[in-house]
Amino acid sequence: MTIETMPLIEESGSFEAVGQGLNVYTSDEVVEGRAKWLDSPDDVISFVESGEDVSDVIVIARGGTTTFLAMALNAGVRGVLTLQGAPESHLGILSREYGIPCIMSVAFDRGVRTSRGETIPADGVRLRMDVSARPHGTVAVESGAPVDDSPAGESSGPVMTAEQMAQIQALLANFKGDVPPGNAGDVIMQQRLNSNVLDLDDPTFDRELTVDETNDFIHYLAWNEWDALASRATEGESGLIPRQEYEAMGIMDCWFHHPEWLKAIQDRVGPDGLKEIGARAQTEIGTKINMLHIWALASASSFGRGISLELNLHDFDYRTSEITETVSSVRRLYKGLWGAGPIFTSMKDYQAPVLDRSWITRFEQDRLQITEDLDRSIFQRFNGATELLGFLLHFDNRLGLGDSGPYPTDDGGFVIVRDLFINEPVYEWSKTTEGLPYAVTIAMFFDGDSDLETKVLDLSTMFTEPSNYLPFVKGVSVYSREKFDTPMEDLKTLSFADMAALRERVERSSEVLYKYIAAMSEEEKVNAGAVVYSSGFMLPFARAAGMFDELVEDYGLMSIHPVPNACHETIVGGVATEMIPRLFLTGSWANDVPPQSRDEPEQLAGEAEVLHAIRVRGFASVDQIQTGTGLPAALIQEVLASAEDAGHLKQRTGRITGARLTPVGKARLLLISGVALTDGQQDAISSVYKDFLAPNRDFKALTSRWQTEHDLASTTTALDQIHQTVVAQLQRAASAVSRFDLYVSRLEEAKRRFDSGEEDALAKPLSESYHDIWMELHEDLLATLGRERNGDDE
Repeated sequence: MTIETMPLIEESGSFEAVGQGLNVYTSDEVVEGRAKWLDSPDDVISFVESGEDVSDVIVIARGGTTTFLAMALNAGVRGVLTLQGAPESHLGILSREYGIPCIMSVAFDRGVRTSRGETIPADGVRLRMDVSARPHGTVAVESGAPVDDSPAGESSGPVMTAEQMAQIQALLANFKGDVPPGNAGDVIMQQRLNSNVLDLDDPTFDRELTVDETNDFIHYLAWNEWDALASRATEGESGLIPRQEYEAMGIMDCWFHHPEWLKAIQDRVGPDGLKEIGARAQTEIGTKINMLHIWALASASSFGRGISLELNLHDFDYRTSEITETVSSVRRLYKGLWGAGPIFTSMKDYQAPVLDRSWITRFEQDRLQITEDLDRSIFQRFNGATELLGFLLHFDNRLGLGDSGPYPTDDGGFVIVRDLFINEPVYEWSKTTEGLPYAVTIAMFFDGDSDLETKVLDLSTMFTEPSNYLPFVKGVSVYSREKFDTPMEDLKTLSFADMAALRERVERSSEVLYKYIAAMSEEEKVNAGAVVYSSGFMLPFARAAGMFDELVEDYGLMSIHPVPNACHETIVGGVATEMIPRLFLTGSWANDVPPQSRDEPEQLAGEAEVLHAIRVRGFASVDQIQTGTGLPAALIQEVLASAEDAGHLKQRTGRITGARLTPVGKARLLLISGVALTDGQQDAISSVYKDFLAPNRDFKALTSRWQTEHDLASTTTALDQIHQTVVAQLQRAASAVSRFDLYVSRLEEAKRRFDSGEEDALAKPLSESYHDIWMELHEDLLATLGRERNGDDE
């Protein structure tokens, strides 16, 4: 049976429980509506644009990410059910902001089958959600709903064993099965520190850290990240944005880019300049210089290093001194942010009062009381819509959100301050948000006797108990910042009418942006998300240093480093969906920094030459590699065996024998060959390649004429001229990189065979013909320069 569409049922009959999941927030209201399964972005768009009353619909989705259901949340659905995810996920956060009841990771025990074999209620049947308690919520379906009792097919996917589920639950409960979350875990982790590296009152603060201090920092940070994100590791897939895939790419890029970018900034502004940049978090609202962005600079390089080590891209000692330098710089940003005390909010009872006290005074002066239901509705919809656009614009991550507080008020209450970034112009897709302010800031006022407990994570995200804090908000002050550098005196204070008008514009932009992202290819989405992650973390500091354009032009800001980019196929092929949750849950990304560091990756003798020879041929046997490199067969076989064990290549035996590089092998080659050439060698090969393109066109024309006219005399004459030209170019190339000299003798031999009457020696494929060698030479020049072939290379 397929998923059926049931007729609208006007009268509610009896209901039977069919599933249980994790409840996002508690409410005593009766939540009832028609079921609607949304399997793709097209489904979401069609559902919202259908014209039906979505306020009577409980949508069901597979994953626990926010952006997939963005249009449905804005449309005002009655409730949300997911098959994956946790209340701490982005969807959990946003459903709470909208006040839309949500139960996640629901396991339905009966219903109909999705295309993948999952069990869900049929479209159109009436559902009832019991969200009166936490942690669990219950889903009931009206009696008589369709049921498919047939065995689930293979498409339903693997099911975890009880032992595997128990292991995951143990890792979710305690860090490495040992350290609990929250304040109790913080106490244990602080007791394990061997230094005062996390103390901003360190009397010798202005120094470069030692290796031991760096490892102390990383060890605590691994627990801190688990404490904040472990539950999110189970949120599952997104039907709109492949987030785990782009996270893996982006975090890898942080390892290859962040140390260089941060060093360039510190070299420009100096250590005290970094502190001054961090201190702007105290004096500005609507700024991305906040806890999350600094925290990301602290963790992402080490996490990216962990991914690279998992993929066997390099050895343990490679560039590890840069981790120490990065952590030293990040401490200076934290010094500016806090001024004194411990670095992380997890060491401050999860309190984050970053802003200068003068801001609280201003908020109180601009406070709008929420006394009417209409005012509360306007605020709540504005808060939800702007937060959702912030997530969507930043590809379903928290860079679009920044919470801080609580800040005590004179009346005994407190304020939580939220920055929401809804128009970030550096991203190409921001054309969909043109005309919106760069950021809005909401100061939310709470009574002191509200019994609401707040917890602000180092990711600049607030959680509360009870989880739905919105009924406790008594007043707000709201501001818009037109540009990222708009002075504080030019902020605009918003009224309830202003909020309502801006919210309508925000929702329209969200719909346009949703459709824009849905139309992107998967590769485009992964690359865009990776740039948001890696470059987005660094963006506010590059701007504050006045170096944005320079870092883009000279250091690769807003682009992906070639090494992680080469791993794309492996990452999207399933590695990311297994690796990222595992590294989050286990903290195994946090590898120690060793006492020694090397600037170049360790490699076997002949490794670069062997991998390069395979790269230029695409698939190569030992004999072919030997022809292209001149290396002994025994050494080649040793390199092949080692590279296969590392996952850098795959070997084929049988009738056709040879090796082909994996995507990670291509990345490995980029890494080890990228350090092999000096600037002078690179310039020399670039010059040769530029000159090579002219005879390359001539040779292509020659082979075409040979195939159609078969004029031996004219072909021989033309080949003599081309050969003389390319040999001179190869001699120039060989003076910079010696292996290019091998092409001279190989081309000479192929030409000799052709001149002796062996006509196949000109262009017969796979015969060491002149054309075979020429094509290999062309690929070799491109690979040496780290270029991919395009129209200009013909």
